[in-house]
Amino acid sequence: DESAHTDQDARIRIEMGYKAIALKAIAKTLSMTMKIANEAKKLNIPCFCADLTVNPILVDWNKNVAARIDPFPGLGIGLLETNGHQNYKNWKQMESYHPFPDTPWRKTVNGMFTLDDDFYKKSGGILTDSEHYMKMFRK
Repeated sequence: DESAHTDQDARIRIEMGYKAIALKAIAKTLSMTMKIANEAKKLNIPCFCADLTVNPILVDWNKNVAARIDPFPGLGIGLLETNGHQNYKNWKQMESYHPFPDTPWRKTVNGMFTLDDDFYKKSGGILTDSEHYMKMFRK
């Protein structure tokens, strides 16, 4: 369930018995995402990131959040749901728009992203201009 839209919603859901909270860092402001995560952490409730079927650059936005929240219980790593590759017809083309399209941390291996020092140095590319999208604003 992805119904915790605010930190107050998260608290209500936790009081209702929810055992985990879906963070939607792409759909919410980053500040609200952090408020929701903080509320859950105070109550010892794990969080995971849901991606809302987004483009490849925004998957890396969520990876940045998932990599910094507490590891999901039983897994020992941050948890991220991503399904854009299953829903976008031109996913491969969209991947080419990423500022770092061929880096190893962009690809899954056995369902997992491996985030290395390069990922963290480059913030997953989310702070780097995408030439494809920049061209759209130059017209």
